[in-house]
Amino acid sequence: MAVRPNAAANVKARGGKATGPQVAPAKAVGTDKHSLILEAALALFRQYGYRRTSMEDIAQAAAVAKGTLYLYFKSKDELFEALARRIAAQIDDDAKAVVARDLGFEDKVMALLDAKLGFVYRWVLSSPHAAELTDPTSRLPADVFGPLDRSFRAALTRLFKESAKAGEIDLKGAGLSPESAVDTLIAAAHGAEKNARDEADFHDRLNRIGRLSLRGLRPQS
Repeated sequence: MAVRPNAAANVKARGGKATGPQVAPAKAVGTDKHSLILEAALALFRQYGYRRTSMEDIAQAAAVAKGTLYLYFKSKDELFEALARRIAAQIDDDAKAVVARDLGFEDKVMALLDAKLGFVYRWVLSSPHAAELTDPTSRLPADVFGPLDRSFRAALTRLFKESAKAGEIDLKGAGLSPESAVDTLIAAAHGAEKNARDEADFHDRLNRIGRLSLRGLRPQS
């Protein structure tokens, strides 16, 4: 969701400045007000936190009347859920694009990890309000991120199975099944976010954790 100039300008007008990377929308929507509202909300949530951002703030940042905002979203919780669903859709699209790429086992696994964990770090965990932004997700319906998590694990599991069958990795020698190998890798990869100074540091940590884990699965000569 690319944060448009009007949203960023309004953030600056409140005494701060928009932070974080720019990402493309999950689908091109032109000047659709629904998308403008979500873009403005994301910028404000990241800059000021969920609790400090009001529906009026979002309406002003999106350059729509407050009444218009409520035509699209009845509450801030409903808006947050829509934003979470859009983020989940973007991650799923990115992961599917990685699966379709012609990459070696290790590079494809790392690209998949970045498609999900890297995206979440850029848009949620790199915010000074990360703890607050992750709190409302506990109130989200299970179908928001549940299907994404399952499809992400399934993609990794298929990749591990294919690579084991091709002799690129030795899961039996490591005493692992494809599923337990994926569980272990994801658990280790989540450690990259702990005390990361910035996005570059996060990616360096993720790369080292991922490469170290995967190279331990190479067949012994």
